[in-house]
Amino acid sequence: MPRADRHFLPGNGRRNFSNFESGANMALFFHSDDVDEFLSLRDAVQIVEQALRNIPGRQGVNAPRKRLNLHRQFAEASFDTVLNIYAGGSASYGAIGAQIALHRKTIEGTVQKTPPYNPDQTELAHIYDIDTGSLLAIMAHRPRHVKGVADLRTPATSLVGLDQLARKDARRVGIYGSGHQAISTFIGLTELRRIDSAKVYSPTKGHREEFAKIMSEQTGVHVEPVSEPRAAARDVDIILCMTNTIVPVIDGSWVEEGQYIISVVGSNIELVKSGALDKPRREIDDGTLKRCSFIVALSKEQAIDSQQGDIYWPVQEGVIGWDKVAEIADILAGNAPGRSDDKQIILYKNQGGQGIIDFIVSWAKARGACASDSRPAPHRGEKP
Repeated sequence: MPRADRHFLPGNGRRNFSNFESGANMALFFHSDDVDEFLSLRDAVQIVEQALRNIPGRQGVNAPRKRLNLHRQFAEASFDTVLNIYAGGSASYGAIGAQIALHRKTIEGTVQKTPPYNPDQTELAHIYDIDTGSLLAIMAHRPRHVKGVADLRTPATSLVGLDQLARKDARRVGIYGSGHQAISTFIGLTELRRIDSAKVYSPTKGHREEFAKIMSEQTGVHVEPVSEPRAAARDVDIILCMTNTIVPVIDGSWVEEGQYIISVVGSNIELVKSGALDKPRREIDDGTLKRCSFIVALSKEQAIDSQQGDIYWPVQEGVIGWDKVAEIADILAGNAPGRSDDKQIILYKNQGGQGIIDFIVSWAKARGACASDSRPAPHRGEKP
């Protein structure tokens, strides 16, 4: 968002956030652009893991993301206006909060896209002290990955649980997709693990070749563009499905023993209700679900509430059972087992934004900015 549009922030310098009175405390009011440099993806992964680990022990709360879709039809185009609502809280970080985000989406062929006339996605996060009830901060926009191009919470959430779910010797990566999420998630993966080689498939030749070139230069890992989707899954240890598809991009017959698959498409029934789609989006096919030793969900409740295509409907149709689906929070907390065999095939579904993650990442960035600026953060609790 151009600074000219950010009327509530005085001045034009970096760390351009301000304080305002909220009861007995001073609250921060800032734009994410002003604090993005203060939290690395590696640190964000650790923060997200701790926030999720809090949930089973009742030290954290999280509500499924709610989406309200309004389908708009004009002579020149059609799109869905989507209002997203996220909420959650964490005792470890002394805060509870909610975020509202508005964006627009359109379906073209087999992919979901942002309309060319779409305004910059608009978010507003409210963060409160869990003990005093005081407003701690309001942040506009969503924290971004400073080394990449995506929001920070999606790659950070996709990369939690690597130690529990990927093989210890996993060093070869296959990537589906060449957009923002693929870029940031792959960069983050190379920061968390030694990666020796990677392959990328995107249906557009120019996109996969550009991704391979830029990622090879930026990460020091040789990334090979491949022209057939099956090739991206062959002889790799970790598969990143980071696409905007509405149909499966991977076939269960391609999957090999020991692979760890991370998928980000988190469809919701609202797209069907609005008339934009005739059935929920998929990124993973039934064959892959059947071959998995077990499946890890970011949130079973989200899968059910949003009737998501890669988990909810396969369970309803008898492809898999809920007994095959664990939650990442339980695995991180030690309440459910992770990988126990190097031959296991494991799928982790990062199904979409969760409130506990969104506001904790926002709050951690704000506190980092305060520390860097020698400015006291408006909370006495533990520093993330």
